[in-house]
Amino acid sequence: MAQVACTAWQLLAPLAPGSLRGGRRPIGSAMARLALQPLAILLAGFIAIFSQFLSPALVIPGATGPKQYGKKKKARTPELNGGPQRSGICVRVFTTSPKKPNSAIRKVARVKLSTGVQITAYIPGEGHNLQEFSQVLIRGGRRKDLVGVKYCLMRGCRGLEGVQGRRKSRSKYGMTKPEKE
Repeated sequence: MAQVACTAWQLLAPLAPGSLRGGRRPIGSAMARLALQPLAILLAGFIAIFSQFLSPALVIPGATGPKQYGKKKKARTPELNGGPQRSGICVRVFTTSPKKPNSAIRKVARVKLSTGVQITAYIPGEGHNLQEFSQVLIRGGRRKDLVGVKYCLMRGCRGLEGVQGRRKSRSKYGMTKPEKE
């Protein structure tokens, strides 16, 4: 399609009310421009209507235009490979201190997963029976105050026992329901 040399507004610009200097009567070529004003308005309308027919009224991704792919989200727990849990073996059990405003001794373990990757995981609850070479199950869930800890060990699974004497939130800490007396 050949491009139009000028737009409709450029055609109408010399005919604007302020184009007559000082309110004087137009002379010569200015008079000819005023005579062509209705033609310029018709031309501007024709260009506006004609340009709408050139573009599609409806854009269907993949059919009338390119598909729009969203930005891929970064995985929060990449070592789980999209799964809910992964098993592993404890390589080292140790304690560490949290970041600045907090102060404590947090229990963590270095775990070699079934995929061969080593990660650092938090041991939730009070007390634990973990040793080197214990089998464990890990899940996602980072500790904000521990640097580099993006996983938690699951209590009551494999070699990690549940928290003894736990009465509230027992399912999170692997405890069975206590017997009624």
